[in-house]
Amino acid sequence: MRVFSFLIALLLIPIPAHADYFLWQDPGTGMSMTFPDTWKVQPNRRPGDKLTVMAPSDFDQPLCTLSTMEDRRYTIFPVDYGRDVQQAAVSVDFWHTYLNRYSGHKIGKVVDGAGLGRWHASYATAAYTQMFGSVLQQRKALMFASLYNDTLYILECSSLAHAYDDWVFPFQSIIKSVDFKKAYHELPTGEYANFLSKARRYFWSQTSPVGTTAY
Repeated sequence: MRVFSFLIALLLIPIPAHADYFLWQDPGTGMSMTFPDTWKVQPNRRPGDKLTVMAPSDFDQPLCTLSTMEDRRYTIFPVDYGRDVQQAAVSVDFWHTYLNRYSGHKIGKVVDGAGLGRWHASYATAAYTQMFGSVLQQRKALMFASLYNDTLYILECSSLAHAYDDWVFPFQSIIKSVDFKKAYHELPTGEYANFLSKARRYFWSQTSPVGTTAY
């Protein structure tokens, strides 16, 4: 009887939910992102969109969109200027231009010196209105942008305005998972290559017909 009671007690103990995640990678740019497997991939809506995913919540409609755009304006600068390039190319003016796609947009704050993937980034919060089908939605968004090598990466995560605070943590988790294909080496000169390993070595020799010997 005690064993039976013990088994019943074990069955009544709550078991933590196990979350699974899906790793997605863009074959073109090599960037990757992880998101919960309960989120569903949606059709992309704009040129440059690579991935759009939505969480299963009709009343909140949380949505994340990852997009890219080629931008080679700053590739002439050394890697050490990455932070300066971010502040010049991806900051307040950039976000105002980006948000022109929405009506009635209002920027909450813009922060430089953040990170997305493996590079410097700017992030911003904003509120705007958007037509979704025949319904005008009031939405709030958390957005990150990074200009890495010759590509501009933008990740926007938004939900209906009333539910935004409930989704900030899942948004941040997805944002932290973003990674880019490595374009810069950690060392300024890269890895040392032993370029003499297969070279012919020449030494001065007075007895050689041409004055040198090699092996």
